[in-house]
Amino acid sequence: MNKYREHRESFERVMGKPKINVSVELPKGYEKQRKEFLDLKNEESFLKDVGKALDKVVKKHLKREALKKKGEKRG
Repeated sequence: MNKYREHRESFERVMGKPKINVSVELPKGYEKQRKEFLDLKNEESFLKDVGKALDKVVKKHLKREALKKKGEKRG
């Protein structure tokens, strides 16, 4: 099964939309809610919120990089 996963990931890198996998750790102070935290990976509203938040962060960083490169070309 690992070979299949490797081939699929390789295919997606070449043919699919580029993506970055991000790991989320249980925040300090929430150790007693471990089960609830792990259940979030299946909660649609959580995934939607995370997607929106990450989308904003990614766009912010990409815009910053674009401006940085634009400034380097001028100088």
